[in-house]
Amino acid sequence: MPLKKLHCRNFRNYRELSVEFPPGGAFLTGANGSGKTNLLEAIHLLCTARSQRAASKLEMIATDEEVATLEGEFGGGDAGEPVTTYFFSFDRAGNSMLKVDGRKIGTFSEWFGTRPVVSFATSDTDLVYGSPEVRRRFLDILISLVDREYLVALIDYRKNLSLRNKLLKTSGDEILCAIYEENMAASGGVIVEKRRETLSLLEREGRLVYREIGGGSEEFSLRYEPGFRADFSSKIAWKNVFFRVLSERRKCDREMGFSSCGPHRDDIRLFIDARPAKSYASQGQCRSIALSMKLSAMRCLASKGADKIIILFDDAVSELDPDRTARVFSLIENRGQVFVASPTGEEGVGGLVHLKVASLRAHGE
Repeated sequence: MPLKKLHCRNFRNYRELSVEFPPGGAFLTGANGSGKTNLLEAIHLLCTARSQRAASKLEMIATDEEVATLEGEFGGGDAGEPVTTYFFSFDRAGNSMLKVDGRKIGTFSEWFGTRPVVSFATSDTDLVYGSPEVRRRFLDILISLVDREYLVALIDYRKNLSLRNKLLKTSGDEILCAIYEENMAASGGVIVEKRRETLSLLEREGRLVYREIGGGSEEFSLRYEPGFRADFSSKIAWKNVFFRVLSERRKCDREMGFSSCGPHRDDIRLFIDARPAKSYASQGQCRSIALSMKLSAMRCLASKGADKIIILFDDAVSELDPDRTARVFSLIENRGQVFVASPTGEEGVGGLVHLKVASLRAHGE
């Protein structure tokens, strides 16, 4: 479902902006600091209600303003395709409002996943160098875009994890703590099963993509490292063991003040030629690994039935040689609606309309 129109008000450096996009996407050109990345962020927000830069809502409200609003029209790419309007507003008091065609949306899970999006940026090497939380966030967004059961389980798990942690710090009700643990075990079983399934697909596709980017001279692989190891023969078996272990660890966790095991402590280990990428891979290899993860995520979304993916590309190939850069862009051409932020617009994705961000801002203001 392509983005047809975008309207921003009091968002980042845009006091007022309205812009129309063609179904194929656009090159957003302009000097550093002109607002190219902010436009990509606005698109990502409308797709997921989350910043691809993990920014807080307060950071995204324009200086001296109280409320930021985004509105986008999606669809209309093919003859007869309906157009759906998505509206998202948030203020400094922490209030948010989501609407679809003027109808208020009550829960985040209703909003998420109808507009599949993959974002590429220079910071993607954090998938290699960063904390496990970075890799979990990447995986959670990917699966949630095409699997509502996973998203609901993830929200439920995080809620009960937070409640259990609060009780651990206050030596609270044991019966209540057991209820939270049972809920964590049920939702955790769904999370672990779907993470394992998706990572298996990610590795298979990632190996192929890495060979295409790197010319086949190196091998990429990954390994799922769960924050709790148990019998994975079924969700029920995992749930039962995890519930028992949570109960057994309750005293120890209370002394530490947090839940010490579970899907919230999962990690993904990344390798190049069977050696840990974080320690042994060059900067260029780590860039290629990050790109392979994102490109394989696109393929995973497509395999799950997501078509017309929105692809956001923010100067993510700056450290690659020209040959690898050309291979990367060949892999995203004709895959969906592509938005590329670039100082010059000279990169190799053909057929995109060039839009100068400075001109858009001047017209909008």
